[in-house]
Amino acid sequence: MPSLSHAARRGAACAAILIAALLTTSACGPDSPPNGSGDLSSYDYTEEPTDEPTEEPAEEFTEEPAEEPTEEPTELIEPVEASVPDSVVGVWCGGSNAEVHRTYEFSRTGEFMVSRGSTGSSGVVVSDSQYMTFHVPGEPPSVSSWEVVQDPVLGPLLFLDGYSYLPGSCNS
Repeated sequence: MPSLSHAARRGAACAAILIAALLTTSACGPDSPPNGSGDLSSYDYTEEPTDEPTEEPAEEFTEEPAEEPTEEPTELIEPVEASVPDSVVGVWCGGSNAEVHRTYEFSRTGEFMVSRGSTGSSGVVVSDSQYMTFHVPGEPPSVSSWEVVQDPVLGPLLFLDGYSYLPGSCNS
């Protein structure tokens, strides 16, 4: 067997690599249309005839609007008419003892926030002359008795379920 020169071996290797690359890319097909624009409309494609029977094209389907579900939600949430007396609007600090002090904040629109340290909740409150009903999303309403008393030394005190609250935040 004759020995190939170094240049001939290199040429044969290059030819083999080139043929392998061409076979690989032609077997997979092009990644994009031949014009490189990404526009498939100018890509020429002719379907090869087959011996298999062809189906007639199906009628075009027009989607009708989906009907709304008729099932009622299991729990209806009625809107709450929030109300807070002017004497309660503001920020209050207090509770059962110094270790469990809470800060309540009431707005004129009936929104409230209650916090104890880094935890808390918020919602709306509905008040009458004796009770406040606190509505927190996702929780059942809670009812507390309330009154504001003017103390000659301390000033206004808010009582919620018998616990006293002074004006101001517990965090300050």
